[in-house]
Amino acid sequence: MVFAMMEDKWNFDEWAQSYDEDVKQENWIHKDYKKVLKLVAEKAKGIVVDIGCGTGNILRVIKCEQYIGVEPSGEMRRVFKEKWGFEPVNGHFLDILLPAETADTVITTYAFHHVPDGEKENAIKEMLRVLKHDGKIVIGDVMFESEEEKRRIGEEDGIAGEIEDEYFATVEHLREICERLGLEFTFEQINRYVWIAEMKRTTR
Repeated sequence: MVFAMMEDKWNFDEWAQSYDEDVKQENWIHKDYKKVLKLVAEKAKGIVVDIGCGTGNILRVIKCEQYIGVEPSGEMRRVFKEKWGFEPVNGHFLDILLPAETADTVITTYAFHHVPDGEKENAIKEMLRVLKHDGKIVIGDVMFESEEEKRRIGEEDGIAGEIEDEYFATVEHLREICERLGLEFTFEQINRYVWIAEMKRTTR
């Protein structure tokens, strides 16, 4: 139900037609888009599951044993197949339709901000479910250090309304989730808006 509501809100099917052009605009939300995809791809290995894969742009830079895209939008999946010759799995963050322990790496770029804050922990649990025990999660997306920082940047940059329309994570909140789930984690800030988070089960 949550993701059906999300599709209604953002109309992913309609967006599929212009998505590849939109991300080239290098606006604030897609600043350093190609760089972020490359950095995430470099962190991925083995069997990679990509949640919210869209039209599959990361396939231009990723090198892995096997790539499995997961995408809830039928039109995004259609465009993906036209570009790459195979179709992603129909699924989303809260229901990844793959067996447990499928992936060595679970990745997501510019998609986690569509998950409501109250569901982010469940989304991470579902990513952990399809992840092998020694695997890792890599999230590249717009994030902010805290809610206070999110408000400050929104006001300073004149994008408060755009920020409020999405569910951008805070590093503070994700740290709390990782600590509750007993995960090791790192956060790397790429620019004013985009961070890359890595999470894995503790080896201690």
